[in-house]
Amino acid sequence: MVGIIVVGHGEFAKGVSSSVELIAGKQENYETIDFTSDITPEVLSEKIEEAIVRLNNEVGILVFTDLKGGTPFKEAAESSLKHDNVKVIAGTNIAMLLEAALMRVSVTDITHFAKSLVETGKDQVDYFDIDAFK
Repeated sequence: MVGIIVVGHGEFAKGVSSSVELIAGKQENYETIDFTSDITPEVLSEKIEEAIVRLNNEVGILVFTDLKGGTPFKEAAESSLKHDNVKVIAGTNIAMLLEAALMRVSVTDITHFAKSLVETGKDQVDYFDIDAFK
C-alpha cells in the first residue's frame, strides 16, 4: 500500500485530511504534518523525513503539499531526493487526495499513480457558469 504524507502551511494538512476521513474513513499509513508558525523549515524537514521512515514500504510514498514552491513543497522535494520511492505532488485538492486514499492499495507503479492523481486534481478545478446549463 502506498504511504501518504500530507504537509502544508497552517493547518492545511489536518483540514484536507479531515475531509478525506469523513468521506473514506480513517486511513492507515497516512500522516499529516502542519507547518505552523512555531516550527522552522529545519524542523519541518525532520518531521517529513521521520514520516518517510515510518511509512517506508516497497511501493512508495506520496507526499502531498499545498503550494508549489512553498516551504512544505521545498522540504518535501529535498527529502524525496534521498529516497527512490518518494514522490511529491503540489497543489493538492481533496479530489486527488481522496482518489489516492481509495486507490493506493493496488498500486504497483508510484510514478504513474502520482501523474494520474495530478490529472484528477486538474480535472476537478472548474468554474461554475449557469449559462452553460441553459
